[in-house]
Amino acid sequence: MRQETLICKLCLEPMYNFICIDCQRDSVIKFLQENNEKLVEDFKAFHKKLSETFSTEQNIMKCIKCLEMKETTICPYCYAKEVFFWLLERDAKLAEKFSKLFNYDFLNTGYTPSITTKNLMPIILCEKRESSDQSICDRCGEPSDNLKEVNGEWLCESCRED
Repeated sequence: MRQETLICKLCLEPMYNFICIDCQRDSVIKFLQENNEKLVEDFKAFHKKLSETFSTEQNIMKCIKCLEMKETTICPYCYAKEVFFWLLERDAKLAEKFSKLFNYDFLNTGYTPSITTKNLMPIILCEKRESSDQSICDRCGEPSDNLKEVNGEWLCESCRED
């Protein structure tokens, strides 16, 4: 038996444990009824348009919540993001509350409060050599046991004098 992987129509990422947009719609309607009931009818029209736009008979999938077969396959993240930006155009404060409740960080503010650092010292991975025991002069190519760095070059005593 061949099992197909369902792909979100918006982000094109695979979806596992599919929750249909109608079940997600019900959660949003409940949120709107508690916070701004005037937006419910407008939201239903938005949801219907979104559902019609991304409906396809090729990828029918069973919702794990309502157990119905659905044609519109949009992942919960993409659906909530579409709702968030729809809501942002109508009520910015409510959109912020929605974002916190549905917790997808659409505005990229991060999930943790601002972190402050305390006078941290950098880690030194290697120390710069002050001198060399035995090596070759970068300028003349002669071996020397007394190289010193001058302007980024390791020079022998005679080249340093020049």
